[in-house]
Amino acid sequence: MKGWSQSDQLLARYSFCNMAKYISNREIVKLFREIVAAYEAKGENRFKIIAYENAATGVEHATSELKDLWDDGLLDTVPGLGKTIRGHLDELFKFGKVRHFERVKKALPKGMFSLLDVGGLGPKSAYKLAKELNLNNLRDLQKAAKMGKIRNIPGFGPKSESDILTAIDELKGKSSRYLLTEAFPVAQRVLKYLRGHSDCERAEPLGSLRRMLSTVGDIDIAVASKKPKEIIAHFKNFKEIKRILDAGDRKSSVLLQNGMQVDLIVQPTKAFGALLVHFTGSKAHNISLREYAIKKGMSVSDYGIKVKGKLKEFVTEEDFYKFLGLDYIVPELREDSGEIEAAYRPASGKSNGLPKVVNHKDIRGDIHLHSNYPIEPSHDLGTASFEQIIKKAKELNYEYIGFSDHSPGYSTHTNKQIIDLILKRKKKIEYLKSKYRGFGILNLLEIDILTNAKLSVPQEALKLLDGAIAGIHSSHRQGKNMITKRLLLAIDSPYVKVISHPTGRLLNQRESYEADWPEIFDACRKTKTILEINAFPTRLDLYDTLVREAIKKQVKLVINTDAHQIDHMDNMAYGIAVARRGWATSADIANTLSWTDFAKLFTS
Repeated sequence: MKGWSQSDQLLARYSFCNMAKYISNREIVKLFREIVAAYEAKGENRFKIIAYENAATGVEHATSELKDLWDDGLLDTVPGLGKTIRGHLDELFKFGKVRHFERVKKALPKGMFSLLDVGGLGPKSAYKLAKELNLNNLRDLQKAAKMGKIRNIPGFGPKSESDILTAIDELKGKSSRYLLTEAFPVAQRVLKYLRGHSDCERAEPLGSLRRMLSTVGDIDIAVASKKPKEIIAHFKNFKEIKRILDAGDRKSSVLLQNGMQVDLIVQPTKAFGALLVHFTGSKAHNISLREYAIKKGMSVSDYGIKVKGKLKEFVTEEDFYKFLGLDYIVPELREDSGEIEAAYRPASGKSNGLPKVVNHKDIRGDIHLHSNYPIEPSHDLGTASFEQIIKKAKELNYEYIGFSDHSPGYSTHTNKQIIDLILKRKKKIEYLKSKYRGFGILNLLEIDILTNAKLSVPQEALKLLDGAIAGIHSSHRQGKNMITKRLLLAIDSPYVKVISHPTGRLLNQRESYEADWPEIFDACRKTKTILEINAFPTRLDLYDTLVREAIKKQVKLVINTDAHQIDHMDNMAYGIAVARRGWATSADIANTLSWTDFAKLFTS
């Protein structure tokens, strides 16, 4: 590594291998924001600051862990990461630190960086407080505020001191980002409340929530109305509000009782389309859109498009994009990953190939469902009966389902006992098949891919099934070669039709394991094995970047909920969002097929 001596490299490799080998996106975002703060405190070149702000935003909105993308050579797929910053990340993942970052932060008080999470404190204020009061952490800041020391520093005062104490208290109970499945229902409650006001003509979510990222920060909402003051007043009466942070003529911010922040912006309907475009796309998408418009002699903003000094307003996003000569880009694709180029519609009238991404109405079934049937499984049982699951599936207008309980515990049963349990369950499912004629039912099991690269169910038992869903449920930290070997063995089995939650990640809990994805995709295409997009809230796996790579390799995908209770079957929308973000069309998703065509996948 440039600037590193051979002994430093060896020491760093040894130290890093003996420390935590994984650096999360959250840690990388924090590191980038610290570099931004250091540059601002030093009065550094503004372009450097913008570069790291964009990089932090790109990582914060990434639905895949950067370490996983780095392992797969896909860092360049993350918007905002230029060549220089990717080089720093390469150094970070190899050695656990970056010499350039250490030089940037040198001579600054270390305590200033721990103060940056306090609402209302910018880099220069944090620097000033840390230096003047010799602060090392938030505890020191809180102590100084309680002792009345902050009010005496130039630029601060009693109110600043009080605000800092309030912000520290709120910070203790607030996570920087929430799972999509945590934020989405909260946003829906706020939207329902706002739409109930007579002056609300339209209300929509914005930002990462509207793009359906796997994690989101604050909840941003836009309302179209001719009477913004009335909407703001109505918003401030929402029953879940803990504290009103700000309330202006067309904007307001509140803190909810659950710790989430909701920001509202109101705009007249005649310009609402421009606002939605501006506040939905990622920063990188908006920059590219702005550059594209400039080349056409136009200027875009959240109010509309300015041409030759005149502002043209837009009611809808479709009209906004059309005016720019682009096909409509759905929110999930607005990440600056080629969508603008694909949406371009030249004079000939034919665009370059923006996909018509899969919709909820396209889904015809769910085949990863866990029941409470007593099969003595290796993992947890579901809570609903076969019949309850069928009833729920019909309510969802599905044509078919697959019962995919975990297989009998391989360490607690003999092969004969496993076969007997599966045979007994088969008879029950065959009865249901005859009872519910006209509704497709598959007799499946989710089996384990063991640490020794074998399957947890003997071949004699697999023959009793319509097919198997295989997944890794243990030893996720095995090396890349062994993980790949385990997956390839399952893919090669004629009885395994689907690989469940392929990367093994658990959001905010466990990183994805390393695997040779090009080799896995090739094997899936060859054997016609389907990869799952798992809609379970903490999984959302296969993640979107790999979804797109799988599609390029012509690998078939299936969106399942991995439901362990009835209400989990309603999570399908989250899996669909991942598929859409991965540019998947209905043709790429197996469970958009009719029952007749879908069933053929399990008989071939």
